[in-house]
Amino acid sequence: MRIRELIHQTAMKLADGGLEKMEAARDARLLMQHASGFDRAALISRENEPASPELVERIRAMVERRAEGEPVSRIVGEKEFFGLRFRVTPAVLDPRPETEVLVDRVLADQGDREAPTVFADIGTGSGAIAVALLANLPSARCVAVDISGDALDVAATNARANGVDERVDLVRGDFLTSLSGSFDFIVSNPPYIVREEIAMLAREVREYDPRAALDGGADGLDAYRVLLAQAGPLLKPGGRLYVEIGAGQAKAIKTLARAGGWHVIDAVTDLGGNERVLVVIAM
Repeated sequence: MRIRELIHQTAMKLADGGLEKMEAARDARLLMQHASGFDRAALISRENEPASPELVERIRAMVERRAEGEPVSRIVGEKEFFGLRFRVTPAVLDPRPETEVLVDRVLADQGDREAPTVFADIGTGSGAIAVALLANLPSARCVAVDISGDALDVAATNARANGVDERVDLVRGDFLTSLSGSFDFIVSNPPYIVREEIAMLAREVREYDPRAALDGGADGLDAYRVLLAQAGPLLKPGGRLYVEIGAGQAKAIKTLARAGGWHVIDAVTDLGGNERVLVVIAM
């Protein structure tokens, strides 16, 4: 069997297991890259080579894990986000494409990307948001906060791997209680799933993402209440708070923000028309 035939066979098995054909084809190639050690270009150039028995066995083991609902990123131990590679472990949320909307909006608001900027990333997890922003804001510094020491270890690894570790300070703490000083902006992708709805999430989310990164409390808004209560005094005049929000939460969070003395600037939609990012400024 040649490598290209093994890729096709893998994609077929994944599709038979319930994945959409395009997703199955993508996952098959990602798994093959990891199993073979080839990057995308090398895999394409070597597809006609014979697949070794060892490669066949590695792929079969990976397919079994994927069939159990384990995300590809968990199997291969990494995920691409905003054009960068991030290590992923059970301690952190799997970086998702919709969170790139948050990074895009923050960058769009930076008039001079070369200007010195200091920001905080609350609930940094893998460090995906902080690292992506630092990679695009070469004079910026970040304080990245997480309550999990294991998550901070992952964030440190990702900061080093992407060459921004000298510009990020990792702090273990609960929300903003460990912070002092003044920030140009604060960014967060907090837990926002309604607690009772976690059991209804896709298997690859509910069984493999850390529950603490999902559970937003009885109404999904607990983290926003804390962020809105704590962030204002830490922002410079005109400083902004950027938060990712869940589908259908924009109205409720806007109400919370206004009640807390914030001015709502914008709610940004994703490609599906869902409001995903809320931008507010302290009055």
